Amino acid sequence: MDIDLYINEIYCGFFPLHIIEKNFTNYRMKASEMAKAIDWDEVILYAIFAYNENSSALISVDLMTMRMTYSRYVRLCSKISKNCRMFFIKGR
Repeated sequence: MDIDLYINEIYCGFFPLHIIEKNFTNYRMKASEMAKAIDWDEVILYAIFAYNENSSALISVDLMTMRMTYSRYVRLCSKISKNCRMFFIKGR
């Protein structure tokens, strides 16, 4: 089953899981590099996964490297769907 891929909220099409995983790894590495230069109270959000509510199947992935304060990240978590998972790296 192919998965919708978005990059910075721009739709890129349907892709198989192995392509999603490769892109996810690249964005995680970019986020790790960015995290070296952020403040102690900031995070880098690098992916949001959305799952089907009934089957729990992965339906879409949005990849990004977005720098934000940890408090903004917490507010975003409280507003996002319960069927989504966010991936981030915290500043050191």
